[in-house]
Amino acid sequence: MKQVRLLAASGYPVVPWSVQNTMTLRKIPSLALAIMLYGMLSACAGAPLPPADNGAARAVAVPGDDGVLVERLRASLRERGWALMSYDAAALERSRAYDSLARQAKYRLTLSEDRIGNCRGGTPSYLYNAAMIENLSGDVVFALTGANCLDTVISRFADGLDRNDLIVPRIGAGG
Repeated sequence: MKQVRLLAASGYPVVPWSVQNTMTLRKIPSLALAIMLYGMLSACAGAPLPPADNGAARAVAVPGDDGVLVERLRASLRERGWALMSYDAAALERSRAYDSLARQAKYRLTLSEDRIGNCRGGTPSYLYNAAMIENLSGDVVFALTGANCLDTVISRFADGLDRNDLIVPRIGAGG
C-alpha cells in the first residue's frame, strides 16, 4: 500500500487538523504547568536572601560599668533574651567606631547616673539619663531621664522596651 504525503505550498508536509489538534490539546496541561513553575521559580530567584545571622541582631552593647543601676538594666535585658556585650563608653566616644560596634550589636545602651540618696525602704535613688540607640543608624530608639528610685527606673526602662517593640528577633524557620 502506497502512502500519500500531502505537501503544502511551502513544501512542508500537511498534517490533518484532527491529528494536529489532538497533539496540541495533550500539550496544554504540561505547558501550563511549565509556565506556572517558571514564574514561581523566577520569582524566588529574584527575591533577596534574608540576612545571615551573625548574632548582632540579638545583641545589645551595655556600658562596662559595675554600678547597681547598670547591673539591674543588664538583668532586665538578659531576662528578655538579649545577648549582652560590654563596651567602654569613654573609648567609644573618643574613637567614634560606631560602625564596628554595629557589627557586634544592633543597639547600645548609654547611661549616666548619679546616686542621690535612698528611697523609703532603703533602695537607692538615682538622677539618670539612659538611651537605647540603634548602632547602624545612630537613631535614638527611646530615652529616659529623671530622678527615681531604682525599681521605678527599671520598670520605666522595661516599659520603654515594650512601647518601642524592642524584642529579640527570632532567627530560623519562618522568621
